[in-house]
Amino acid sequence: MVELDVQRFYSRLGKLHAHFVKHGSTAWGGASCLSLNRGSLNAEDAQPYLKSTILHQYLFGYELPETVLVLTKAGMCHILSTKKKCQFLESAVGKAPAGSSILGVTLLQRNKTDGDAGSFGKLIKAADLSGKDGNDEKEKIGVILKESITKNGDGEGSKVVTAWEKKLTENGVDMVDVAGGISLVMGVKEDIELDLLKKSSVLSNKVLKHGFVTKIEEVIDNEMSITHEKIASEVEAMIEDPSKIKLKVPKDHVESCYFPIVQSGGAYDLKVSAQSTDETLKYDVIIASMGARYQMYCTTISRTFLVDPPKKVSETYETLLGVHHACIKAMVPGKPLKVVHQAAVAYLRQSENEELVPLLPKNLGFSMGLDFRDPNLTLTAKNPALFRPGMVFTLSVGFSKVKLSNEAKKSCNDKSAVKALNTFAVFVGDMVAVTANKAELLTKHGKELTNISYTINEDSDDDGDASDEPNGDEAYARSLAKAPGNVSNGQRISARLANNVSAQDAHEGAAEREKRQVELMARKNEERIRELARANKKNGKNKDEDQADELQCYKRTKDYPDNVLPNQVKVDMVNECVILPMCGVPVPFHISTIKNVVLPDPDLATYLRINFYTAGINLGKDTPANTIKLIQKHAPYASFIRELTFRSLDSHNLTQAFRQISELRKRARQLELREQEEANLVKQEKLIRTKNERVPRLSDLTMRPVFSGRKTQGNLESHSNGLRFISTRGETLDIMYNNIKHAIFQPCENEIMVLVHFHLKNSIMVGKKRQKDIQFFTEVVDASLQVDAGRRSMYDPDEMDDEQRERILRKKLNQAFKDFCRKVENTAKKNGHSMEFDIPYRDLGFHGNPHREMVFVQPTLNCLINVTDTPFFVVDLGEVDHVHFERVTFMSKAFDIVLINKDFSKQPWKVDMIPNADKDSIQDWLTDMEISYTEGPMNLNWKQIMMTVAGDARFYMNTEEDEVTEKEAGWEFLRMFGKDDDDASDEDEDDSEFSDGGGGEGEEESEESEESDDESEFASESDEESDFDADEELEEQGMDWDEMEREAASEDRRKGRGDNGDNTRNRSSAGRGSAGPNARRRNNVKRPQQQNRSSARPGIPKRRRR
Repeated sequence: MVELDVQRFYSRLGKLHAHFVKHGSTAWGGASCLSLNRGSLNAEDAQPYLKSTILHQYLFGYELPETVLVLTKAGMCHILSTKKKCQFLESAVGKAPAGSSILGVTLLQRNKTDGDAGSFGKLIKAADLSGKDGNDEKEKIGVILKESITKNGDGEGSKVVTAWEKKLTENGVDMVDVAGGISLVMGVKEDIELDLLKKSSVLSNKVLKHGFVTKIEEVIDNEMSITHEKIASEVEAMIEDPSKIKLKVPKDHVESCYFPIVQSGGAYDLKVSAQSTDETLKYDVIIASMGARYQMYCTTISRTFLVDPPKKVSETYETLLGVHHACIKAMVPGKPLKVVHQAAVAYLRQSENEELVPLLPKNLGFSMGLDFRDPNLTLTAKNPALFRPGMVFTLSVGFSKVKLSNEAKKSCNDKSAVKALNTFAVFVGDMVAVTANKAELLTKHGKELTNISYTINEDSDDDGDASDEPNGDEAYARSLAKAPGNVSNGQRISARLANNVSAQDAHEGAAEREKRQVELMARKNEERIRELARANKKNGKNKDEDQADELQCYKRTKDYPDNVLPNQVKVDMVNECVILPMCGVPVPFHISTIKNVVLPDPDLATYLRINFYTAGINLGKDTPANTIKLIQKHAPYASFIRELTFRSLDSHNLTQAFRQISELRKRARQLELREQEEANLVKQEKLIRTKNERVPRLSDLTMRPVFSGRKTQGNLESHSNGLRFISTRGETLDIMYNNIKHAIFQPCENEIMVLVHFHLKNSIMVGKKRQKDIQFFTEVVDASLQVDAGRRSMYDPDEMDDEQRERILRKKLNQAFKDFCRKVENTAKKNGHSMEFDIPYRDLGFHGNPHREMVFVQPTLNCLINVTDTPFFVVDLGEVDHVHFERVTFMSKAFDIVLINKDFSKQPWKVDMIPNADKDSIQDWLTDMEISYTEGPMNLNWKQIMMTVAGDARFYMNTEEDEVTEKEAGWEFLRMFGKDDDDASDEDEDDSEFSDGGGGEGEEESEESEESDDESEFASESDEESDFDADEELEEQGMDWDEMEREAASEDRRKGRGDNGDNTRNRSSAGRGSAGPNARRRNNVKRPQQQNRSSARPGIPKRRRR
């Protein structure tokens, strides 16, 4: 059974009455009371948005036909209606809340016997409409004049309303229109109304996105022939039955505001009263408008879709978006409605598009809610009504009858339907809610050019030229045959030749890449010189910021503790100092000046030795920073106390002092570390929580790093200016949009988790530690699974079901995280923040070791990351100055990369053990990202290099300080081959070609070399008995592998000449007989022994035995 919401009835009737009393002489026409009548239902279908119907829905929640409502200025409400309606309203009688301007409600039942004459008399008496004696001025009663039966001459309307108006006329009462006052009251929406309007906007948005757009794309793709009216009918069916687009909304809660409007083909009408025609849809400029009504609250949305748009159409649409944005910015509380039209005109004039001003609609929108179109709150050029928080409008901006010349259509394909247009129109409409500070968009379907533009007929200048020729197909086939990767003459290419071709392509690509790198490094050096010059200029103004703070324990001796004795060590824990007796005078020393304190084992007396930080000693990392600055400041001219030793026969005082000094040093060190931790912390702004709308949320997430314990789980929410994570234990962590440097969304592909990762600009405290990387993830499968000992078949149905469920879960979680990221981006953009999630490029990833284990490293648009494993590896490419490849040799199977930071005070990032197969792809990626790189065969001492580079003020310049002597600029000194190596390699090639030409000279040289070898052998025999000891020279000079091989071969030949032929044959036959599977292995094992033996014989005399 339907019931009246009494609280809502009195609240809304009170608003109506308060506005009527306050603005009675203006918005309410000077009426002394109101008569808000609702006639019969005969004309309901013709006019579904009657003001009286809307007012009844607003007050009662239902429509009460054949009802007269009289509201007096005193606050009495009298209702004349039938018995059933009076029973429905009975619950409101005598329930007026305290403090309400409504004093009470009186119900009058209709009486057919006297034609309601008695009830009319009571109403006139209650409204005090008897007239004024001796005054010609008539009493005024406020009615909805447009629905007045008497004024409109409709004698066949409602009987009770007709009789009531006739009675008023007989009493000489003048009827005035109060529709404007009702509009002003109903125009400001309550929170519950705003919520219903947002839901209605979402419904309109969904129907456009999943209904109309899907349908129109299907029509265009399949080249279907369909009329505007047919498409509009299908869209209307989707609105009235949202289950067709997979929305779970009850049918009885929704209906269509109006029959959808679809237009194309050059005939465009931007008015609300436009109709969809039975003309066939043209693939040119398509304008669509549709509206949904959810629980009686109306919303609408309009979009323009461009198919094969020429430049003129695209530019006009971009201008329209600018006008739309300017209008939204103008919708500020307190300003008149006419400023919207003024803002549109001002934008067109500022953007030098004044010719479009006459093409603007006169009405740029109107207020919406229970009423589809409120005629009193329209966005025209002359409406003086003011914007108020809570108002909701449809902002509909467009240009109609824009001329399209033949010159503008010249760029279009001949098959394009745009060629037939002489004029076109563009139109955009959205629902906008006016909040306390600005306007908020409710319909958020994309309207950028990339969202609404389609291309189905590509420009084909080359095809046209080919078709004009008699052998166009042959020419096209010939061009395909000449394309890279194709083989002429129809022959099949061999695998070896294919490898050679691919190797040649790789070589050419490497050469081109190297050429680009040389140019890139030169340009980067110039940019870095300018950057450093600007940074030095900026830092020059702040030179005095990092000054040492002078230590002061006490301002005067009177501040010493009272129990200080002249020959006793005293520790003041409050002032952080140690008072030491020197020649009978207590002298305070700050705890930060004490390096350590030693208490040797006591013998006859106890000793306490205190060591101080002084100049000339090694200041370790535990030295306070301020102490280092003070020593550097005073070292040139001051004398320092290095050590003080105290002796006492009573061990109590010195032992207690030792303990207190140790404890005080520990506290001071902890305080300094905490200050260092919090030194670079930036105070975060306070989170502004989103109200009155649905908050994007991800549930059941795990956070890394944790607050405390082993695991932190909770929910992540997106608010107006940041994100808030709320753990299951009630702990909260706020991440501001302004503090997010990089946001990363990594879907679950081959990983066990799907995650969002935030790399921050400034560190924040998580628990008791500073953190710059915060991550939230959900595991798709457990990180560790218990595997049964028994084998399972690949056709096991249970295992197949598990895999299927895992695939479904992966897809579901990926979509949930993706939707959340999109909502966060929209929320940030709506509140004036710039935020975009990066997705790693998995195909460019590689395996490497950035910390202590092999992980999969992937690049994103702005970073190089591994966020699956901890510790996180996130390198901002904007902070990378140069990349160096280490251990790049033909022998190694892996190499390392070093990413050098632009801040030379920081150590580079390093990734080890990258497979050689990934080197070319990494270098291609770095070149595309315009990051310079070099290669080298060995690992370098980067700590020493960075210290050297940081101290070189002309590092990026190509000359020394004299500006004449040339040097390698920037990181060019890391190149394996310098710039001039190309010329040198060319000369080497010429020399080799010249030497190959004369074969005889080469033979003579080889013969001479053999003779010299023989001479060296004899020389070595004679030198064996020498007293010369060459071990020291061997250690200093050494021999490489080739020299040792040659020496060993000479020794073997020398020994072979001394043996007879039989032994030689026996030895050779034995060698052949011993050849087997392990022969190679034996040779490999013995080879180091041969190396050691041969290195000591030829040319190196042995030490004589004694």
